[in-house]
Amino acid sequence: MTNSIDFLATTGAGDVEVKVTMSFKADRYTTWAENIEMVTYNGMDIMGLMTDEQFTDLEAKGIRAIEGKKLWDLENYEP
Repeated sequence: MTNSIDFLATTGAGDVEVKVTMSFKADRYTTWAENIEMVTYNGMDIMGLMTDEQFTDLEAKGIRAIEGKKLWDLENYEP
């Protein structure tokens, strides 16, 4: 099942806040195929302007955001 998450993160020398949209596949136990779909700053897509280092950093932040969302969903589960 493909899912997506939006989160805010900082990147760059000035710690600019950007909005990241990330897709991933998940089941009850794990996630895989995490992929950054879009990075926007003030509503403009800036993916082509990022360095490899910034992209890697945002991927790591995205994986932590996904884990946090799964934990929140688990703790707040209502049948």
